[in-house]
Amino acid sequence: MYFRRWCYLLLAYPGSLLAEVPQEVTALSAIPNTCVALREGRHCYTEVVLSWQQPTIGNYCLRDATSKYIMQCWLKQQHGVFNYAFDSEQSLSFELFDSNTAKVIATTDVKLQWVYQNRQKKRRWRLF
Repeated sequence: MYFRRWCYLLLAYPGSLLAEVPQEVTALSAIPNTCVALREGRHCYTEVVLSWQQPTIGNYCLRDATSKYIMQCWLKQQHGVFNYAFDSEQSLSFELFDSNTAKVIATTDVKLQWVYQNRQKKRRWRLF
């Protein structure tokens, strides 16, 4: 009985129930996306691979999100890879943008973490 109703629903609304969901393209990714330094406030060093992929061929550029420094551009490409020598004492963000329209397409972050945080000991009393 229920099977018959289900079949009628599928026949009545085939487009709405069986519509394809468009696959989301990974626009920009950073591997690794976390850099670990020994102590808080120290520089972290690692090799980060920034890769991107777009559904259409175009002119794309990769830049630092805070300083707007353009690191690499690709002409008439659909995907690209950039090796970045990460050397920073704070987290960084990167942007992929269309060089024809200057529209930002995607962003990614490389976050900084520490093994040991700087904690000052509280002195309860002093001699002088």
